[in-house]
This record gives sequence, C-alpha cells and structure tokens, in this order.
Amino acid sequence: MHAQDSGKAPDRTEPRLPAAPTPLATLNPPELSEAAALTPHTVTALQRSVGNAAVSRALRQVRRHPVQRAFGSPASEGKSVPEYTHVAVDKNGVGLDQLFLMLNANGLKTAESLNIKLSGGSEKLGHHQHVFMWDARPKGLNGAAGIINGVGQDSSIRVKIRMAGLREPGVFSKGNLKGDHPKKLGGTSDNGAWAYQGNIPRKYLFIEGLDQVSHAGFEQWYAGEGWPDDHAQMFVPASGREQLA
Repeated sequence: MHAQDSGKAPDRTEPRLPAAPTPLATLNPPELSEAAALTPHTVTALQRSVGNAAVSRALRQVRRHPVQRAFGSPASEGKSVPEYTHVAVDKNGVGLDQLFLMLNANGLKTAESLNIKLSGGSEKLGHHQHVFMWDARPKGLNGAAGIINGVGQDSSIRVKIRMAGLREPGVFSKGNLKGDHPKKLGGTSDNGAWAYQGNIPRKYLFIEGLDQVSHAGFEQWYAGEGWPDDHAQMFVPASGREQLA
C-alpha cells in the first residue's frame, strides 16, 4: 500500500488545526490473535509499504489497536455502497496537522499526481498511477489495522472511502478496482488490498480526526454521493479558505 505523502517539510507558520474531534464510535470487534491480524499476504503488503521492522512492531502491537469495522448503516438503508480504507502515512515526519491539511485540500492523489518518484520496480508495476485501499472484509480490515499498528497511530490517518463508481471485478465486468498482488495489479484481491487508477476526490472521503457522523451530508457521503461541495472548508484555517473557493 502506498501512503499519502507531502514530500516537503512543513511550514511552521501554518495555523494549526483545532484539536481532533471526539473519536468515532465503532462496533466492538472480537480480539484478534497475531496470526489472524497479519496474514502472509498482509505481511507482504506491509513490508512493501514500510519495511520489515514495521511488520515486527505490528506483530507485537496488534492487540493494542483492534480492527475497526466499517460504518453501520445510517437512516438511508439500502443506499449504501462498499466502503474501503486508505491508510495515509506520515513518511517524511511532517506531522499529522500537515497531513490532515493536505488530505483535506487534495483528497487522495497518486504518487504521479504529487510528483513523487517511486522505485523503478514500483513504477514498472504502475504503483505511481494508483491509489491503494483495503476493503471491509476481514482480511482488508486486518490489513489496514496492520499498517496502523506497524507505523503507529501518531504517524498515520485512517481515511474511509465511499464512492459510487468504485467496482470490483466480477463475472460480467472487470470493474475499475485491481487486486493488489506482490508482482502485479489486476484481477480479484485475495488479501483485501485493491488499487484504483487515478485520484479520489476529497468529497468521497471520511478523514478520521476531521469528519464526524454528525456533520451535515454524512448520509450523502455514506451513499457514495460525496459530501456537500463546501464540506472541506470547515477544516481550513481562515487565512487559507480562499484557496479552496
């Protein structure tokens, strides 16, 4: 999985965001063993993303931060679309405030869109042109939890994605999501990891630590239609709001 990354040092004069809202309410998941939380395929994805040391830390920490389930359905039952999770990682140590600002302003962008150069092997596989995410099935939930446990909650942000146009391959359609495999992108996913070619706009994201289920437009987001157009401006410091107008 590939992390959202700013590629530059933070501007220390940038106004800081207000304190993070109250954490989202989640269902109580069953306790997971190390073996259940990190399958061989998940370990492979974690190694590719943040290295073997992170895998070791994840095995030690997986009981500390249990898997988070997908949202339960709000009042708009029947309008839901599949939910996916991207884990944005602060690889360059710019701080979560800066990462929140970037996610809020830009949504999820590919490495190519951010002018980030990946390794030759990753670019040969097309990783620089895709956004990566985990599905809401058990392996996908465990995979996202493994990344967060590996890098730490103080270096990562969980981003939930609901976009009506996302489709997994099926019997009658190849869809527009590709299974994320160690040596290729394509087909179905056997580890809960998926790749989407292109950017994911901010309106289809629920950024944990910013968005809340009580915000206006949550049911619209949940149904895959996206937040209202002015939603992102709620989190922009007054001095920068004209940039999102």
